[in-house]
Amino acid sequence: MISVEEARQVIAAKIAPLPPTQAKLAGLANAVLRENVVADAEYPPVDRSMMDGYAIAADDPSEHFQVVMEIAAGAMPERALQRGECARIFTGAALPEGASQVIPQEDADREGTTMKPHQRGGKRFVRMRGAEARAGDVLLREGAALGGAELAILAQVGCMAPLVSPVPQVVHVVTGDELVDPADAPGPGKIRDSNSSLLRGLLAACGVADAASVRSGDDLPKLVAACRSLMEPTQAQGGLLLISGGASVGEYDFGARALRELGFDIHFERMNMRPGKPLIFATRERQAAFVIPGNPVSHFVCFHVAIRLALERLRGAEASWAFIDMELGSTDTLHGNPRETFWPAAVVVHEGRLLALPKRWSSSGDTFALAGTNALIRLGSDCPTVAPGGRVNVLLLDVPRAG
Repeated sequence: MISVEEARQVIAAKIAPLPPTQAKLAGLANAVLRENVVADAEYPPVDRSMMDGYAIAADDPSEHFQVVMEIAAGAMPERALQRGECARIFTGAALPEGASQVIPQEDADREGTTMKPHQRGGKRFVRMRGAEARAGDVLLREGAALGGAELAILAQVGCMAPLVSPVPQVVHVVTGDELVDPADAPGPGKIRDSNSSLLRGLLAACGVADAASVRSGDDLPKLVAACRSLMEPTQAQGGLLLISGGASVGEYDFGARALRELGFDIHFERMNMRPGKPLIFATRERQAAFVIPGNPVSHFVCFHVAIRLALERLRGAEASWAFIDMELGSTDTLHGNPRETFWPAAVVVHEGRLLALPKRWSSSGDTFALAGTNALIRLGSDCPTVAPGGRVNVLLLDVPRAG
């Protein structure tokens, strides 16, 4: 069996980023930048006041100042200041020539056109020209994920149509004759399909909101036909095929056979991991595919260990694979396994420290155990047990909650 790290190296090597495209700023939330973005000018472009107050020359020793003009944000000063003069100024307004300090209005008395400072401290309350960026400075680097702050930077420098990765086209085929639609009451021997909803939510969190999904049952020709139909539109650009179930070696597990019939090259069929051992990864030109073991906990773990990396590679994003050492908050001992284990957990903030609370999942089919999961505890194959209060290696998937 291939190790988790070896599997991730194979995925990273076999999947190339999708060709970038220009997109309008208004629709770029969660997109990945594919070019460096530089400052188009100096920021701020002029010295600006940080306070409502009075602009003076910092080295002017005058005790009283004559107010000779008023400068609002967006207006330009009428003239330069002379000794003994000041300008009434407002937050964000440009300082006049000759001014280098702002006296906050609460630190000054004014009578008519005369201003007297209470004190003359060393703080100038001025945003100096070019203090934030100079023309040509790199503000965002290729690979940056575009959240609210990054979109604001693009807007500030007038970058209205940057190069970004397109959203990967993801298609999902569900196998299993025992599955029925979640809206239907399952008859004898049947269960509701929860994996489609699970993957839809996980994909949406990665910026893929419209993955196509169909059910094919346990029938090889139907599975091949469904995959071919869904994958054909992504042939040129590239995309990702996810097959739920059919990853094992049973008589009705057709995943690997289907991929071979479709012309995919299979790179690995098993990982030394628990849960999710029979995960299959394959590629065909620009397209990639995974056959995921059918149980929902296996789906969840395989997505965060392997499938998310494939999406990150397609988008040209940095891999989100950073572990944190933290305290095990359980009252039970965690037992390891000869296979590397990724244990669903909830990371909480408790009394100023982070605690990892492992979920009690009875099997990899226990969907209910995933509620509130925002982390995976990694137990290496050489880690037999971890006692309560011990240290564990944690992959954080979402923001910790209060505990």
